Amino acid sequence: MKESTTRIKANNKFAFILFVFMSVFTIVLGRVIYLKVVHGEEYEAAAKNQQINRYDAVVAANRGSILDRNQQVLAISTAVYNVVLDPLVLSQNKEDAQEKTLTTLCQYFPELDYTTLKEYITVNPATGKINLPNHWKYLVKGVDRSLKEELEALNLKGIYFEQTSKRSYPLKNLACHLLGFIRGGSQWGIEGQFNDYMVGTPGRSFILYDGANNITYQDYPAQDGDTVITTIDYTIQQYADDIVSQTMEEWPAENISAMVVNPNTGEIYALAESNNFDLNDPSKPPQLETESTFQAQWELKSSAEQLEYLNNMWKNFSISSTYEPGSIYKPLVAAAALEEGVITPETTFYCGGSIDVSGTAIRCHLRSGHGTVNVEEILAQSCNVGIIQIAQRLGAEKIYRYQKEFGFGQKTGIDLPGEEDAANVLHSLSTIGPVELATISFGQSFNCTTIQIVTAFSALINGGNIMKPYVVSQVIAPNGDVVYDKKPEVVRQVISKKTSDYLRIALKATVERGTGKKIDIPGYSIACKTGTAEQGSRTRDDLWALTHMAYFPAENPQYLVMSVIYLPEDYVDGVQSTAPMTKSLIEKIIKYKNLEPTEGTGEAAAQKNQGTVVIPDYVGSSTYDVVTDLDAKGLTYKVVGTGNTITNQVPKAGATVEVGSEMILYVEKSSQDTGKVVVPNVVGKTYSDATSILTAAGFEVVFEGDTDGVVSSQDPKYGVSVEKGGEVKIKLVPQT
Repeated sequence: MKESTTRIKANNKFAFILFVFMSVFTIVLGRVIYLKVVHGEEYEAAAKNQQINRYDAVVAANRGSILDRNQQVLAISTAVYNVVLDPLVLSQNKEDAQEKTLTTLCQYFPELDYTTLKEYITVNPATGKINLPNHWKYLVKGVDRSLKEELEALNLKGIYFEQTSKRSYPLKNLACHLLGFIRGGSQWGIEGQFNDYMVGTPGRSFILYDGANNITYQDYPAQDGDTVITTIDYTIQQYADDIVSQTMEEWPAENISAMVVNPNTGEIYALAESNNFDLNDPSKPPQLETESTFQAQWELKSSAEQLEYLNNMWKNFSISSTYEPGSIYKPLVAAAALEEGVITPETTFYCGGSIDVSGTAIRCHLRSGHGTVNVEEILAQSCNVGIIQIAQRLGAEKIYRYQKEFGFGQKTGIDLPGEEDAANVLHSLSTIGPVELATISFGQSFNCTTIQIVTAFSALINGGNIMKPYVVSQVIAPNGDVVYDKKPEVVRQVISKKTSDYLRIALKATVERGTGKKIDIPGYSIACKTGTAEQGSRTRDDLWALTHMAYFPAENPQYLVMSVIYLPEDYVDGVQSTAPMTKSLIEKIIKYKNLEPTEGTGEAAAQKNQGTVVIPDYVGSSTYDVVTDLDAKGLTYKVVGTGNTITNQVPKAGATVEVGSEMILYVEKSSQDTGKVVVPNVVGKTYSDATSILTAAGFEVVFEGDTDGVVSSQDPKYGVSVEKGGEVKIKLVPQT
């Protein structure tokens, strides 16, 4: 009985222990099942990530390319590779394999030091481990694909290649303000505006190590970015860049720019600016390599000052800077007046050389006046007095309304970052008094951007439509899908087709017999409007913006060209002009596009220039005023004497002469330029002739080049007033 009781107690104890064990087992098993089922994926991913993140790398996506309208590459990203050393893996290989890896690396990359590399895999006696006990050490960055494949073929132990991407601009500074770049938080140009399309999706490259140091590779490839197709024409852009650079050398200014657009669609073919830079190294001003003085000044600047300079250099002047447009605004006033019916093309006005506006005398550039002029003649001769009278008929309310309708004071919506609306430098209706009305009519007392005036002028000649300007036409995904497709967009119609048709043809007169005669190209129908505007302060005479708007063919414009010289140094009335820039660019486009003449080049062209001119009285006028008027009338001239005031003329006032005849202008110094001499023009002269002319004018001659050649450039420039006895440097080139 006792034995039976003892057995029962033992069984009960065993049962209790078994119960406890099974309970614990059930709880543990339940917990395991719970963790596996409920959180299994989460914990598994965490475990994998813990392992992966230790030895993984981002595979950079190739940024999408930027192409011109003809598929010319403007910006491209290519795969490059970083050479990575795995000291742990290399140290576990035989000594001859180690030696092969280290010596080969030093042969291919002289910047690497063999002793340093050897030290990485040498065992430290104090720790019993190698000196660099990890799996990842960058050695060389940015190796191209061909070199990477060459090294891979050598089967070097302990070497990996990490794929990354390199952005490059094969044409360096071409269209730099349009293309832009991305640096840190700064985004400029197309690169910034279309970054989300071009950036792509990075991939990952995993290297997994287990306890036995077995290596497993797992790659997730990157997805390259989309390709951006622009409206830019590389060839026209190159022409514009070259012409702007050449003009900057001849006539230094704060900024010089040239823009070519299609006025019917808003497409921008080219935009060039003088403050350009190499997109491959945008933080390095070009002058650092060419001007020792600039380099010294640069090194003295603080980091903040350098950044301010760079920001100004990177800024797109044509969309971010404002200025008073000057006389290129006059046709817009004429358009508004025609549209409102306050004038007709036959309406005439009288210009006596000045006009009184509420007690303020406002002069025309021709002091003797243009006489009786109609709308076409007002624009062709750029008559201030005539356009003021048109504005007075229009009135302040309509001037203000049309200014807004043409897009001034508001962004055009161009697909580039940093556009300025210039709203704070525009008159409100309440501030337009009689004088303001007058000055607005010839493009002063308000500011605009280049893209605003180009957009407005396009409407003037395209049938009356404000078109939204754009530089990107399409974005194409790597698989060929078009993910962005920009079409010409009409924002609104501001004037009727009838008004546009009239003015488009009327402005041909500016080239045929007006202030734009210098851009005439025989056989081609070109129209234009010239502009010269004082900037800001009216108490200084050195702040100017010279502008020129031209289009062709005049009857059906396909190209609108705008040139700007903003705040030129040593500005000389009647000498500096944007006309040579504009004409050169038009000539190059005509040749590039193989455009056939639309007008006769022989007798027809000669007849076009036939005619007679009645000579005005120029005595007492400034040289600039007279030269401008003679150019407009198609007359040549010779200046006798030094100074800026006309004292006599041949032929006399009232004489009738043929177009192309020569005027002789006698000048004397005014009280303002006593002691100074105007530098004569010797460009194109032989060394002997140039020396004789300059010596006779009281200058010393310094020359560079072969004396058997002809003068290609001079410094100071023609027309500049300088102290008598100074040096004039001439550069001679071989005669062609």
